Amino acid sequence: MRNEVSRRTMLFGHSGLSGQDDVIRPPWSLKRDAFAKKCTGCGECVTACPENILKIDERKLAKVDFSKGECTFCRDCVASCRDGALVMLDPETPWSLSISIEGKCLAMKGIECRACDDQCEPRAIRFRLTAGAVAVPQLDQHQCTGCGACVSVCPSEAIVIKPELNEEGE
Repeated sequence: MRNEVSRRTMLFGHSGLSGQDDVIRPPWSLKRDAFAKKCTGCGECVTACPENILKIDERKLAKVDFSKGECTFCRDCVASCRDGALVMLDPETPWSLSISIEGKCLAMKGIECRACDDQCEPRAIRFRLTAGAVAVPQLDQHQCTGCGACVSVCPSEAIVIKPELNEEGE
């Protein structure tokens, strides 16, 4: 397998590689260690996902790839999981994720861009207008569903979504 670097990676320096703690598992996944024990990497959830954002990683576990699109929380992945790695304990809480916008954001660099705002249905990303300046994004973590709609549309790959880990790393 060749390791190719895209033009986007060359321009913005984002390789898409991260540590295992940054891997986002499908919605309604068990906690990290329990998920790793239950998930067999069968790919049923990948096949079931209508948004095509799930894939099997190098550890042979299902993970989310927001560069392909957003999660609509359709629950098809949960319905397809026969191994018990995806369990809807709380229908209202598919996962616990945190979002941040890095300094390479075009708006933060003074270049007009609101691609993320246009995609954010829950209005977790809003732009604060300032006289004589480019509006910069403001995050409301409580409004964010973790759907990832903002990630694939960001031209500078400045939006980072990560799992929130507790003190035990779960």
